[in-house]
Amino acid sequence: MKTFWSAAVAVVLSGVGVAAQEQTQAPGAEKGAKAAAPANPEEKALAALHEAFVKAYNAEDSAALAALYTEDAAVVNSSGEATRGRKDIAAMYASAFEEVADLKLESDFGTVHFLTPDVAQVEGRARISGGGGNAVQLTKFSSLLVKKGGEWKIAEVRDYPTPEPDVTPYDRLAELEWMVGDWVDEGSDAKVTAQVRWADNKSYLVRHYTVEVGGKKAVSGTMFIGWDPQTGQIKSWAFDSEGGRGEGLWTRASESQWVVKAHGVLHDGRPTSATQIHTVVNKDSAKTHSIDRIIGGVIAPDVPEVLMVRKPPTPREAEKKDGK
Repeated sequence: MKTFWSAAVAVVLSGVGVAAQEQTQAPGAEKGAKAAAPANPEEKALAALHEAFVKAYNAEDSAALAALYTEDAAVVNSSGEATRGRKDIAAMYASAFEEVADLKLESDFGTVHFLTPDVAQVEGRARISGGGGNAVQLTKFSSLLVKKGGEWKIAEVRDYPTPEPDVTPYDRLAELEWMVGDWVDEGSDAKVTAQVRWADNKSYLVRHYTVEVGGKKAVSGTMFIGWDPQTGQIKSWAFDSEGGRGEGLWTRASESQWVVKAHGVLHDGRPTSATQIHTVVNKDSAKTHSIDRIIGGVIAPDVPEVLMVRKPPTPREAEKKDGK
């Protein structure tokens, strides 16, 4: 995987990523706050270079990425191995995009140190996910940017190993933060409600759900969603009010869809398995359905698609959120 991470080091040209924000925020503080706007025209030019890089990287456009480097630029990975020259850098990115699907970069514009009017240095960190959002890497980097012919280019990017403790539970689960809130689906004969909250220190997402049929509570349960270091994947653990339990491995299938391979056991000992598909429609609605269901060795019907919508906050909750 050296190709992947050596390519990943160059994703932040003039920004400080999510991990760097953690070093300056109090525990539990919200991440993703916007960085300060560039202070002068040269910093604005570097910010524009950064935006162009992020756009090309997330589009997996190796040619556009290489065009942002000088002809004799170098990308040096944490092992000291260097890729030199625009042509080889383009090939490096192309190989990385082919090797790991759905690479995604997240970074913010940060502080720039001008060594001379035409040479700038940036040191910081970047957050990169790949393989459907399951592998997360926080890298430390140092980049050297030069101005030639009135245009800023990348002369060198060097990355350094980041200790594993820098990867917090929140970093692993941030892409599921859209789930936090109160949800409801009211059909003609059944009502499903769910409340999703962060556990302490944002170490897990905790989902409580209730299913009512004919106005009476039929079943309820609790699910914990977290990072499993053994599988290197997001995993869920579910427990229902009848004594059943289950586990699921989460894979991001697209920008708006997650697939969960689940298995478990009912209270009577019968094993179960299914494929659950969660699709984000917009920030306030999501669809979910279950297919390939097997209960006690017998194929079971698919569960029809359910549309869950976010419940608006109560007036008291709204006032609390607004700080009133």
